[in-house]
Amino acid sequence: MKLRSLQRYLASVPRMHFGRSHRGLRARLELLATRQLGAGDFLWHALERGQDHDAPLFHHLPPGGGPDDLVVYSLATLRDQTERYARWYHNAGVTHGDRVGVFTRNGMASFVHFLALNSLGAIPAVINPNMVPDTAAKYLSRLDAVGVVVDADKLGPLLNGMADARPFRFTASQEAMHAAPPAGPLPGVYPYRHGDRDPVLISHSSGTTGMPKAATFGHRQFFAGKRPRIMTLPSGPDDKMLLAFPASHSSGYSYMMMATLIGLPTLVMESQDGATVAEAMRWWKPSVVTGFPITFTEMLALGLEPSAASNVTTWISTADASHEAHVRELVRLGRHRENGSWRPGSHYLDGLGASEMGMALFLNIHGPKTNAYNRCVGYPEPIVEDAVVFDEDGRELGPNQVGYLAVHTPTVTLGYWGNHELTHKSIRNGYWLTGDIGYKDDKGRFYHYDRTTDVITTRRGPVYSLTLEEEIFKACRAVVDCAVVGVVDPVEPTSFAPIAALRLIDGSDLTAEELLTRINRALRAAGKHELAATVISKGDTKIPLGVTGKVLKREVRAQFAQLLLTDEDGGLDVARTRTEQSILRELSASVETPQEERATSAA
Repeated sequence: MKLRSLQRYLASVPRMHFGRSHRGLRARLELLATRQLGAGDFLWHALERGQDHDAPLFHHLPPGGGPDDLVVYSLATLRDQTERYARWYHNAGVTHGDRVGVFTRNGMASFVHFLALNSLGAIPAVINPNMVPDTAAKYLSRLDAVGVVVDADKLGPLLNGMADARPFRFTASQEAMHAAPPAGPLPGVYPYRHGDRDPVLISHSSGTTGMPKAATFGHRQFFAGKRPRIMTLPSGPDDKMLLAFPASHSSGYSYMMMATLIGLPTLVMESQDGATVAEAMRWWKPSVVTGFPITFTEMLALGLEPSAASNVTTWISTADASHEAHVRELVRLGRHRENGSWRPGSHYLDGLGASEMGMALFLNIHGPKTNAYNRCVGYPEPIVEDAVVFDEDGRELGPNQVGYLAVHTPTVTLGYWGNHELTHKSIRNGYWLTGDIGYKDDKGRFYHYDRTTDVITTRRGPVYSLTLEEEIFKACRAVVDCAVVGVVDPVEPTSFAPIAALRLIDGSDLTAEELLTRINRALRAAGKHELAATVISKGDTKIPLGVTGKVLKREVRAQFAQLLLTDEDGGLDVARTRTEQSILRELSASVETPQEERATSAA
């Protein structure tokens, strides 16, 4: 709808009220029509159109806390805390364009830092609290940050990691800064007025391919895909959201931004593990639950009680596409409206995206009656101007041809901070390469087969690890998480063979041998490449996860690279196929024979 048409429509819309803390229809339409609204100034627009500045909005759940321990934030609280932090930063000399590290487990504090730094025109460089301090130090050094606010227990290790780098102008513990009284005046112009391309956030990637990359987000760019959600995110009088995304991640900021604008009461979690989220659902009774796929997987493995999800209408996930086995279970829970009445079953919004995309750019909406699976990620979001599949030489492929996914969209990052070469390599023919392998069908729907770095080159051709993982989850409900990777093939050392590292639900007595038999039976039935081996991952050999919860397949590959070349299992529960066992015996014999011959000759 054109702006002028929307403005005429606004004049005819009566003022509506969707509950004490929810924005009325008119206020949301006004926000939708505001050209200046962006990621750097949304709080001030929300305050301008807020119906009740003191109504509870965010409910922060401290670690180990319950419903009696919530710290409640209203719009007024956000404004006051933002101003207090901004005074502190201004007094410390922070100004327009400065990068400041924010490294705290406190989700609401992280959000307030984001607001305060943007109110000065500075750029928050937020770091997931799970990042190792030494890695965080190297990351901030690359950004040439002027200072950092960090949890007290990580301040020392972080500074030790900065020993060989230029020192910060200031360092502060989150606890000390939060307790400090307001310091000094605000700038003469406050809040800062952002231009369209002014950076408002530097958010790191998950680190699945090495050192986390520093994706830069702009005022208009980071908000572009969120504008339509002002009208589409559930926001009726009884709606409540549970935020299980890390609040320091760009996805966490995105949904906190939307909650602020539409007045959606939101429970902010500091922990994303399935057990903690499931417990919070029992008493918060959310209608909308957001999180990465691993959180939902863990909840289901623990046996999520239907009563905990009784009010859920919408599950929202992003990053890697979710697995069919988990989506089917979730959409059977909760409720949806049909012909004016509540019916059993909810909807799962499965979004494929990455930090660099600024949002999920492909969306598949699953429900009790849908059946678009087989790694289908649906259609591109409306904000995407074009989505294509390229071959290795940058030629566009036709329907049902597997290649490299690429998008042309205003939501894509402004680039990697300080790394123009990497930014340039991510662009092909004006499209941003998402780093994913997939294809488009005849109906224009896209399918996600793998990350480009995780495709396994076997003797029989390429094998896509995610398609094998899909069958593993369907074949064995006891599997909480799995990583299919390629390890050295003993028959042809320049090729690789797929193996699976599996994490099982606590208490499971399944063995690696039983799992290998069951999984390979399912893979044969599905026409997929079979596994050469399975490893049960636990304790010191648990599946390594990145700071945002993604499996670090490069580390799994390194850990088990020689698995098929030796029968030394290091105390792990490992199973190999009979073929692989036979090859191992032949390899052992070929090594032992020359030794025996030398011994006979010496005698």
